[in-house]
Amino acid sequence: MPGNNRLFVLIALFLVGLLVLGLLAIGGVVIIGSINRSQQAARPTSTPTLPAIAQVTPTFTPTTVPSPTNTSEPTLTPTKVVQDTATPTGDETATPTRIATSTPVPGATPVGEATTPDTGIGGLGAALAAVGLGAMLFIARRLRTAS
Repeated sequence: MPGNNRLFVLIALFLVGLLVLGLLAIGGVVIIGSINRSQQAARPTSTPTLPAIAQVTPTFTPTTVPSPTNTSEPTLTPTKVVQDTATPTGDETATPTRIATSTPVPGATPVGEATTPDTGIGGLGAALAAVGLGAMLFIARRLRTAS
């Protein structure tokens, strides 16, 4: 095997080893995280208790309450409101007035309730893509040296 091929194979093996090491590290983080969550859930929580304090009973002193006075309610007097009305001259055309209303748009997400969309290929997809690219490197190298 010539020196160039040996160097390529060593570099490719090193990169594949880094990929495997990274996947193992991610798996370890997931496993350790689940173990820590289960231990925290099983751990009893202690509630601190305060020492008993002597209860003081309040004493109320009676006070005299003034009796309410009888006052008459105000009477409502109707007031006529007069507005100036324009007399039509016959030249006017009715202009429609637009009223702004808030109508919801179907399919629109309200402000403040948006979530991050699921994008990308995920962890498993990335690992499969890396393995596929590594295999493609080896195959391309073999085909190149075979011809």
